[in-house]
Amino acid sequence: MALIDTHAHVQMRQFASDRAAVIAAAFAAGVDRMVTPGIDVETSRAAIALAQQYPGRIFAAVGTHPHDATTLTDAALAAERALAQEPGVVAIGEIGLDYYRNLSPHETQRAALVAQFGLARDLNLPIVLHNRESHADMISLLRSDGAGLRGVFHCFIGDIAMARDALDLGFYLSFAGPLTYPKNVELGEVAAWAPLDRILVETDCPYLTPTPFRGKRNEPRYVALTARRLAELRGLSEAEIAEATTRNAEAIFRLPATAPAATPGATSTTTPDQPAAAGATDAPPKGA
Repeated sequence: MALIDTHAHVQMRQFASDRAAVIAAAFAAGVDRMVTPGIDVETSRAAIALAQQYPGRIFAAVGTHPHDATTLTDAALAAERALAQEPGVVAIGEIGLDYYRNLSPHETQRAALVAQFGLARDLNLPIVLHNRESHADMISLLRSDGAGLRGVFHCFIGDIAMARDALDLGFYLSFAGPLTYPKNVELGEVAAWAPLDRILVETDCPYLTPTPFRGKRNEPRYVALTARRLAELRGLSEAEIAEATTRNAEAIFRLPATAPAATPGATSTTTPDQPAAAGATDAPPKGA
């Protein structure tokens, strides 16, 4: 059973000491491919470097996160435009709105989001959206400034009405570790209800580690735990979920149909049921 982790920040500092081993462990545990989004110019450049180091296995997204919206100057946007045309880039992201942490003014977040809508439209790339406590504005901006764009509501957390808003605009819903948290009953209802051809799985590592490893650093191989929970909620086999979410990821990100047979460093024999090293927890300061 092979899975695609559609949102893995493996370029981040939390993996500085063992990045190659974490990536190898993911491949050995059945993660076929992963998408690595940036949260600013620097991390977007680092994501591209990984995509070039692991061609056909790691793909990059280029973007500025709403927490960092104040850094999206004209020069930064021009740098994003150039980076987004590099080999291995499949999306513009992680972009969006975050009215929960409020690390950038709302008006600045909205302006940065719309500017990056334009970049995605110019380059014909999907967008990877962060949407936290900002759903009304997000949907409004997608309708007014993002009409016709395609993409993903990453780490979807919300109810069926919110999910329907995203789906009606042609977007995919990506489920992460919170789907495994027992208290997230409403999220489970969305995961069971959403069309099979519009769902994805992700880790958002190093953040939002799934049960039973909450409190430890998340990593890509744990995407299997979210996929397992998704299968349970939908009454399907894990293989069926893997097949559907892989097909969906290939469609939205225009990925090659199959990954290369061999990748440098993919020698680990760990499984997703073994704990990761201690590190980032459930409450990231940036980039979740």
